[in-house]
Amino acid sequence: METEASLAQDLCARLCHDLVGPLGTVAGALDMLADDPEAAELARDAAAEIRRRLKFWRAACGGGTGPIAGSEILALSEGLVAGGRARLELVALSPEEVFPPAVAQMVMLAIMLTGEALPRGGVVRLERSGAALALAADGRIVAWPAGLAAALDGAAGGPREAMATLLLRLARETGWTVALAKPGQPAGLQLLPPQS
Repeated sequence: METEASLAQDLCARLCHDLVGPLGTVAGALDMLADDPEAAELARDAAAEIRRRLKFWRAACGGGTGPIAGSEILALSEGLVAGGRARLELVALSPEEVFPPAVAQMVMLAIMLTGEALPRGGVVRLERSGAALALAADGRIVAWPAGLAAALDGAAGGPREAMATLLLRLARETGWTVALAKPGQPAGLQLLPPQS
């Protein structure tokens, strides 16, 4: 299991990775402002993308976010699942359902992780199954990246697996359990609440 310092480093590296592309677009567009009238619009679009990504990361990884409704999770995830190649659907789950802060963070991390199994895009379905929450990946190609399944089993990883490590820590702190979907089921995750 990663130390606090290495997890913080991995999360920072992941965040930087997610922001470097749109920031490069902003910088390139600003360089072209004098020659290209469309450069300002390109810079605005890239800045909006940075804002969306930061809002998601703040809600998923930041402290003190507060409860989050399903509709808000849909909005925060829009355009970000599988690098924008997949979308999120709620199944048997009301958009008005409000998740407590730690559960909302786990759900958002699990959405992004499930999206990692969709290299060509598709749909991540978030479904309530009793008290548990299930996430399933559906797409033309569904495959977990190397190392992610091991990270979800508690093995140490790097920046790419940082979300899995954080998800496991949040689950452990709140008494929840994270499980990979059983063989024969669509690739995905289950978030199981504490046993009463």
